[in-house]
Amino acid sequence: MSASASKMGVYTKVDVETASQGKLVVMLFNGAIKRAEEAKRQLQKGSCEGVHNNLIRAQDIVGELRSALDMNMGEMADNLDRIYEYFQHLLITANIKKAHEPIETCVDMMTTMRDTWKEAFDNVARENAGKQVPAPQIRPHGDSVMNLQG
Repeated sequence: MSASASKMGVYTKVDVETASQGKLVVMLFNGAIKRAEEAKRQLQKGSCEGVHNNLIRAQDIVGELRSALDMNMGEMADNLDRIYEYFQHLLITANIKKAHEPIETCVDMMTTMRDTWKEAFDNVARENAGKQVPAPQIRPHGDSVMNLQG
């Protein structure tokens, strides 16, 4: 790995570790789309291994999106889970058949969903920008820090 690639890896790691939840969702979609697009390029080159590896990585990323869902949130979480399951189905189908069309369909749908999430998160950020976050309370030393009575 080159020094510049190593530095980019560090920046990416810091970006992920400090990202908001919304930014992470968008980053995951970007990663899945990037892997699926690379699978399309590998398909055009005739590299079955390249197609397979990139589609597996895209499936793993979609799996991360699914596992992050709070299924206690009701119908919305259920609907998102079904959509993500469909993305995985398309990616698996593309991998088995080494077919371009399911990849293209999946990329189009993931791009639309990514853009929708980004817009929603940007709107929330704009709405919250004007609100003041309460300052942390400063407590005198020892106040509620430790329960010595057991």
